[in-house]
Amino acid sequence: MKNNKRIPPDDLDEIIPMLISIWRRFHKLPGPEDRLQTREFRSVVAAVIALQERHGAGNVVKEYDYFDDRELVGAYLLYDWILHYMQGLSLINELPTTPKRVLDVCSGPGAFGFAAMRHGAEEVIALDRNRLALDLAGEAFGRYGYTLTARKWNAQRRSLDIEGKFDLIIVGHALEELFPSDEKGWQEEQYRFLNDLLSRLTDNGYLLLVENSQLSSNQRILVLRDHYVKEGVPVQAPCVWRGECPALKAKKSPCYAQREFERPYLIREIQRAARIKQSSLKMSYLILRNPQAAWPKLPERPMYRVISPAVQGIDSDRYYLCGTNGKKMLESKITDDTKTARAFGYLKRGELIAVDNVQKDEGRFVLTKDSILTVEAALGKPLPEVG
Repeated sequence: MKNNKRIPPDDLDEIIPMLISIWRRFHKLPGPEDRLQTREFRSVVAAVIALQERHGAGNVVKEYDYFDDRELVGAYLLYDWILHYMQGLSLINELPTTPKRVLDVCSGPGAFGFAAMRHGAEEVIALDRNRLALDLAGEAFGRYGYTLTARKWNAQRRSLDIEGKFDLIIVGHALEELFPSDEKGWQEEQYRFLNDLLSRLTDNGYLLLVENSQLSSNQRILVLRDHYVKEGVPVQAPCVWRGECPALKAKKSPCYAQREFERPYLIREIQRAARIKQSSLKMSYLILRNPQAAWPKLPERPMYRVISPAVQGIDSDRYYLCGTNGKKMLESKITDDTKTARAFGYLKRGELIAVDNVQKDEGRFVLTKDSILTVEAALGKPLPEVG
């Protein structure tokens, strides 16, 4: 049955002025606490551009910590933090239950942990090698009335010494820095690291991995997904297909998530000044269950993730799907204004759908006037599990 969990309000109208106030105190600058002045804005834009360049494909340097640079960590707080927080709000809502005890690994200033708190988490522990970033996380949590346990920890130098199990463990935008793909044995190290995290989950716990949507980052997540599926680790989201990932069989074929994002003024202005073309949230993600848990039990009918935006065809738009019985393509031959035609026209990448009474032709589904299309899980919603 459908799970009607709702994403908490983002409260950016309150959170962004709070972040600006923290940024101003961090840099020891006088001025209004709820907005940037012209010179300050320009300095933030310059630092955001520098961050974008460092995060570009192939630009990751192991052991380099850009959070040591006060300009860069300040810019992160006013730009990337907001995007990562919004990603966290959406992705954590795909869990069927609210996680109570959360571990935010390589947390930086704590955007994902903050999102977990907004979802109702009772305890968040943030781990990062950078004390400056942890202090900023603690201040953001404290100003909003939350409690954060922050611990300095370098994942590349020592094992995790922390007690207890967790309902949710998050590794957000950190794997490429922890395990650069140009280093010998990086995949084995990455598997050992993630296996350790999986062993720390409660019986109903989840491991959330998030990276950007660039091809190299996306393929890292897809390869991890295939590895753990072969190892028998159940996937909560986004995949409902249990075979080998079709996207990995085609060269340069990404499969990432996209969420609508009503960008606040600060984000719009930074993107305009930095010439960043990004009007939505794009990310690669994987949610794994405890290895001893079962796969999500879905209704006994084929279901499919929409894995592309609308692609213009000769007669109609088409969407690519990946579902419980593999990869498909969906088209429509409906000419009348029917409920199914409208549903087809408003499909979004990432939705989970079911289709009935369709024409089938070698991996292609065609909607006709007798077809039925239903959205089984909207964006940011849990799977419609049964039993």
